[in-house]
Amino acid sequence: MSRPILSSAVFQWVLAASAGFVAIALALLWAWGLFSIGEIDGALREEINTGLEEGRALYLTDGPDALLEWVRWEEDQPIWRDDDLFEILAEDEMIAVLRAPDFEPVAGFPGLLAGSEIEEVDLDHPEIFNPVLARSIELFDGATLTFGRFIPDQQFEIWRFVVTASIALAVIVLPLSLATGYFLSRRVFRRLDGISETTEAVAAGNLDARAQIGGAGDEFDRLAEGVNRMLDRVAALTGNIEAVSTGVAHDLKTPLANIRGRLELIRRDAADPDAVARHVDGAEGRLDGLMKVFDALLRLGEIEAGKRRQAFRAVDLGGLAGELAEGYGPAFEDAEKTLDVAILPGITVEGDRDLLAQLIANLLDNALEHSRDGARAHIALHGGETGPRLEIGDDGPGIAPAMRERIFERFFRADPSRSTPGNGLGLALVKAIADLHGADIQLVDDRPGAVFVVTFGPFASRT
Repeated sequence: MSRPILSSAVFQWVLAASAGFVAIALALLWAWGLFSIGEIDGALREEINTGLEEGRALYLTDGPDALLEWVRWEEDQPIWRDDDLFEILAEDEMIAVLRAPDFEPVAGFPGLLAGSEIEEVDLDHPEIFNPVLARSIELFDGATLTFGRFIPDQQFEIWRFVVTASIALAVIVLPLSLATGYFLSRRVFRRLDGISETTEAVAAGNLDARAQIGGAGDEFDRLAEGVNRMLDRVAALTGNIEAVSTGVAHDLKTPLANIRGRLELIRRDAADPDAVARHVDGAEGRLDGLMKVFDALLRLGEIEAGKRRQAFRAVDLGGLAGELAEGYGPAFEDAEKTLDVAILPGITVEGDRDLLAQLIANLLDNALEHSRDGARAHIALHGGETGPRLEIGDDGPGIAPAMRERIFERFFRADPSRSTPGNGLGLALVKAIADLHGADIQLVDDRPGAVFVVTFGPFASRT
């Protein structure tokens, strides 16, 4: 799958990060350069001003001759020669010139001219082109004293370094970031394309397609694992939908056919009121069974949506289980089965009393209807390390291992022929109610019969 790499987010992020790095580096580089040059310039200005003030003070205290002596380079030569200037340039000394009121130089280098503010000037010299930072002051008799300093090469070196480094950053780093972003984007796309191809295959109907995991344990592998888990869940839900559709079709077909037959019998026996009444009663019974199926489906949807959580209150689970066990006792006796009760009183959980009652009732119904003849069923409630533990089961043949993973699916029936009573929604409701209450429900696999254990979370307590 081809993608526009230059417009990809990865490429743009790399380019933006590189541009940001270059901008920050340039800002720091220029800040350092300006600061360093400013330090050098400030030192030169201070030295020039200090020299001028010393010359003014010498002129005031000792007179013009003392100042003349201070400015001259050699005793017999007050006006500096070219050799003197080269020596000053080599030794980084101060340049000075003292001019008479008529502006004629009397000592120093005549080619130094400057205004009353410090400025950068060029010397009037045919061989020396180094710029000079200089300033002039007027003395009391009209004479003029000028001081200057050659701008050191260090300042120009700093400028050259800043400019060269700036060009290098722009010429080297930015193209390198473009190449890095391009190849990095291609690598990312190769990893993402595999995931995209998987999702497109699933969208096309291949629910078995899965993203390839590289084994590096990086974020792409974690993304692929997450996508695969999602696809596993989608496949499971799709299978569940198919099972629900099949279950609804099976559970509706027989009662609807029965109702249709009843209607035909009513038409046939319309002259016999007693027969019509029997047929109507039979049809109503079938309709009641259908209504129970739809009521169970609606309640399942309501529970899974979490709408009943708003009605949570403290529920005496021990008292509730005891009431239901007592109510089911006669039904077990009529079926010639035994129900053993071992309920620890005072155990309270946060939940919906009606839903918890349905959970217990559905599990008791399961033990009553699907256990062997003369079976011994039990209901037990006691505390545990992780929370209260409710156990309901029987000692019958149990559930085949191949079917244990599907017992909580909607419309799943252990009887493939669907000839036994029920609609396959009882245990699905139990699972939904347990999930709503944050409880874990398991079918115990190390004991005979079908034994269900519901473990409530730590929010449950014993009073």
